[in-house]
Amino acid sequence: KTLNLGEEHGTLYLVMEYVDGDSLSRLRKQLARAGKPTPLALTLRILSDICAGLGAAHDLRAPSGEPLHVVHRDVSPPNVLVAKNGAVKIIDFGVAKARDRLVEETGAGVAKGRSRYMSPEQAAGQDIDQRTDVFAVGCIFYEMLEGHSPYDGPNDMARMHALATGAQI
Repeated sequence: KTLNLGEEHGTLYLVMEYVDGDSLSRLRKQLARAGKPTPLALTLRILSDICAGLGAAHDLRAPSGEPLHVVHRDVSPPNVLVAKNGAVKIIDFGVAKARDRLVEETGAGVAKGRSRYMSPEQAAGQDIDQRTDVFAVGCIFYEMLEGHSPYDGPNDMARMHALATGAQI
């Protein structure tokens, strides 16, 4: 969460909320090194909080009341922070898509995000909506339960091809 923006002596600054914790990806790596799976209750709590956070982003409206149609586009374990107090935060809306964004940073047909968590539409560079983020949450859930991505492959290109065409990896 951005707390403040400003300029001091010609230097721009951004003040953001500090989250005392770690990313979901790092948390999972630490558990794997210890030979432990992520406890199911913790998995469900984290996923529930991710869904609540995405729901809030997806429901954002302009001052006129019009929906902004926010899509994160990169919901993935590195972009989920789990605080020591149990709070879960979704970070890095840097590639997010919104209806009235001033600058479109991604051209048509260009996929943004991590291939392991992309929806088929996203991998194919097609139009996306909030369902893309929901698909990514499903991929995270699968990965946390099974220990690997539902669309795992030798590299990003193989995963993106499988997603876009429905081919098996």
